[in-house]
Amino acid sequence: MASRQFTVEELTRFAVRTLQSAEPGTPRADTHLSEFFDYLVDLHALTPGGGLPAGDFVLTVVAELNRLRRDAGIAAEYLVDAIEQAGWDRHEDALRARSALQYVNDDFAGTAVAGMVEAETLADADEAVRAKLEQYGPADAEEVPAFVPVSHWWWDSSFRAAMPDWVTVYRIGEAPDAVRPVFCIADRSYSRPWLAEAAHSEASAALAERGFISSLTGFEGSADSSFGGLPTWEQFRQRHFVEGAPLPVRPVPPGQEDPPGWDAMRAEILRVGRATLAELEDIFGEAFPGAPTQVNSLDGPRRFSPASVYKHEELWGFRINVMVFPGAGDDVPPPDEVRAVVPVLQRRGWTAGAAEGSPDKLRVEAARGEFRLSVFAESGAVTFIVDSPRYRAPDEPGATWVIEPRS
Repeated sequence: MASRQFTVEELTRFAVRTLQSAEPGTPRADTHLSEFFDYLVDLHALTPGGGLPAGDFVLTVVAELNRLRRDAGIAAEYLVDAIEQAGWDRHEDALRARSALQYVNDDFAGTAVAGMVEAETLADADEAVRAKLEQYGPADAEEVPAFVPVSHWWWDSSFRAAMPDWVTVYRIGEAPDAVRPVFCIADRSYSRPWLAEAAHSEASAALAERGFISSLTGFEGSADSSFGGLPTWEQFRQRHFVEGAPLPVRPVPPGQEDPPGWDAMRAEILRVGRATLAELEDIFGEAFPGAPTQVNSLDGPRRFSPASVYKHEELWGFRINVMVFPGAGDDVPPPDEVRAVVPVLQRRGWTAGAAEGSPDKLRVEAARGEFRLSVFAESGAVTFIVDSPRYRAPDEPGATWVIEPRS
């Protein structure tokens, strides 16, 4: 026949009654206090993570414990004896007794009975528990109460040590390539693997339900590290999803679609990028006939503005990085390279500024409309970096793309 499950109200009544029944200095006082310690564990089992019941319960218990303070200290020492004497068949009872001592110590910190269980008694209990763990090993996983906190290492020392030391950093942003870290989940900060898994599931679901673009990265870490000051998932959830503090990024609006000219804008950026690269090759051929060239990068379409969940707000374009090597292996002074290339640029409509730098390394800035060009001349090598105009796809029916002036 299954034993009855008591309610919080019943357990609080039992706990108060057993304390009130104790007479200080009598043999039965220790028995009553041991019963109270047991009720305390049962209460935490019904309110995991929530602490003791609110109301007059704590005030009443503190008054009774203060009346029985000396007896409570003795009862705590008896619990240590019970831990030391427990055999294999009472292994879980010994670990439960250690949890009872910890609850007494933690639940009434800051009250009139703070320190009622002396530090020496707790140290003796730890020593006794370690001896039991060494003798009998950790408690079976199915025997580990789900409610005990991570700090009760006597239950979880081996259990949690088997968990991977894994930390996951969660990032959110307004585009997949523009996310920032906002919180982390350290698996070993949870007392059970399934609690860590539940936290991951809850976090991912909460971000997805609210429409945030997110990504995550996992790595070996430590539950004792702060990871650059990132909050935990629970802290992040409380601050932003419960208290309503604003986030630095916006969620994707429901039903969001690309602007009507989005594909046309990207096609235009690719077309102009290829045409600009061909023009640079022509410039090289005119300024440095026969010189070898090298394309370092043709980067585009690329975003030149902050990422936005509203794509019509973003500015896009391309950047080209190419090199030419005048002199076919001979060292050509940078001033000669600049004198060769600037007139060619000017004939093609570029406005070039004065060369700046030193005789062995010169820089020239040029512009043509919304295009920008930086020329870096070194002995035997000239680098051209071109930034395109800033393209935008308006969110208007029938619109394609526009070029926005530089600010």
